[in-house]
Order: sequence, then structure tokens, then C-alpha cells
Amino acid sequence: MHDVEMTAAEDGQRLDRYLRKLLPGTPLGAIFKMLRRGIIRVDGTKAQESLRLVAGMHVTLPPSAIPRLSAQSPVAAQAPVATQVPGANAKPAATQSARSLSPALTPTIVHRDDDLLVVIKPAGLAVQPGSGQDHHVLSWLDAQPFGTRTATYRPAPVHRLDRGTSGLLVIGLSPIGSRALADAFREDLIQKSYVAVVEGVPNPAQATIDVPLWLRENARANQPKVLVDERGKNARTDYQVLESGRNRALLQLTLHTGRTHQIRAHLGHVGHPIVGDRRYGAAASQGDAFFLHASELTLPHPTSGKRLTFQSAIPARFREALHLR
Repeated sequence: MHDVEMTAAEDGQRLDRYLRKLLPGTPLGAIFKMLRRGIIRVDGTKAQESLRLVAGMHVTLPPSAIPRLSAQSPVAAQAPVATQVPGANAKPAATQSARSLSPALTPTIVHRDDDLLVVIKPAGLAVQPGSGQDHHVLSWLDAQPFGTRTATYRPAPVHRLDRGTSGLLVIGLSPIGSRALADAFREDLIQKSYVAVVEGVPNPAQATIDVPLWLRENARANQPKVLVDERGKNARTDYQVLESGRNRALLQLTLHTGRTHQIRAHLGHVGHPIVGDRRYGAAASQGDAFFLHASELTLPHPTSGKRLTFQSAIPARFREALHLR
């Protein structure tokens, strides 16, 4: 049998939810059956799936459950030594790829404590795996020595930035930190500002774009992922022209809602798409990157509650882009 001791990271979790994360390849019905039959036990006795775990408890699993853990998965790779899971001490494949990140694609740390990490993500670096991407923020995090790691938890971003967007990204480094930060985003307690270089010069120079956005299903890579549509959710973006150049403008943008591709879709809708963002109507492409940057972020610290503000300077290439035509 294989024994896993619960830590503070698992404290308060329901047993069934913990087991679903620990055994991602096992159907929930099979987990319930193993609990009913006493094949999986807590502190040596049968346990209900609704049991709330407490730090120091021991969950015992049969050898038959262990092969369902992939040795390359984050869960298997982070399992405590006490579980003796085959491959548990192996580094994830993602860690190896993170080491080969070029300096231009390496996140810059602007704040780190036990629960919170804030980095500046470079344009061109994906936040998580997808579309055949070997290099992403998650793989970079896996290679770092800081943050809490247990059988069912690893540090991860609590929101998304598109691959082509650069700027401030918030990451939870502990289970408590991740939960509190996710709640803060869900409850609109986070203030976010961006800068962008757009085609044309908006008139008026300062305004609010307040139109609903509808998330499309099965949009192709070169098609808008969201559309302005009455069927969508409300979305509001404030913009202000900071500078203008040769038929381009540098804008400051403040989000009042957090819809997918909100800024990109709103700017495309008013006829001023972000330079390089062909998906939303831009005439020219800049490869994987376009000119959108998360420049300021204010949030409550996940444990102290203190309001913190982080800023990232406007990239030099943005002002250069004003005069490329």
C-alpha cells in the first residue's frame, strides 16, 4: 500500500476532490467504489467521500491505483516521497524545456513572497501549454525553486494573458494564495490597466467602449474568438490617447470587466485594431507578438489583504511602432 500524509495545502479539502486531483486517470465512479469497499482508507479506516481532510491525516492507496498516475504529469512529479509512486522523483518534461528559454522569453520577477508572485511576461510566451507550445509560463514555474508543491498543487497563474500580450501576470505560490487571488479576480477586486498601439487615431481622444461580447465556439486561429453581439456578456473598456504618430496611436486602457479578448475585440469593433493583431482586423502582422501590454495592476494581497500596486514600463518598441509608417 502507498501512504500519503496530508499537509497544510490539503487542509479543508473534500476527500473526493483531493482524490480526483491525485488520480487524474481514474473515473470518479471508480474512486467512490474504492472508498465504499475500503480499498482507499484515511488513517486506516473507511471514509466518506465528503470527509474534510486535515493536515496530518494519512490517505492510503492500493498499488493498483498508482499506475493511473502519469510519471510525466505535474501531479505524479510532485507526489511526496512517502507515496513511493514510480517516477515520482523525476523532473517533468516541461522543466527541461523551461531551461532552454531564451532571455527574451524569460519572465521578469517584480514581486515574490510565500503566497504571491508577480512577473512581467514577454510577448510571444504562452501562459500554459497548447497548440504544440513547449515553452510557457507553467514550464518556467516548474523549473523554479520557490513555491508550495504537493501531490495535488503546484504554483500557477490565476489569470490569463494572450501569448502575444506582454506585461504583468499574477501567480499563486501556495494553495491559500491561489484561492484568495482567484476569488479576488472573480469578485472584480483587481484593477487592471493596459497600453496598446493601434491603427489610426481614435476620435474622441478619450471615451468608453461599452458593448457586449459573445464568445464564439470553434473559432479558427485567424478568426475573432469573440464578437460584439447582444447575445454576449456586458463588457466595458475606457481608453485615452497618450501619444499619436503616423496614423497610429498609443492608448492607455482600463478594464471594468474581464472578458476574453476584451480589449482586442473592443478596439477592433471601433475601427482601431491593435497593430499586429490580424485576428481582430489589423492590416499588418508582427509574428506571435502584437502591441498590447499589461502595464498596471492593483490587488489585495492574498493573506494580508493589503492593497498592492505593480507597474511595468511601456516597452520601447511601442513608441518606436508609432513611427514605423
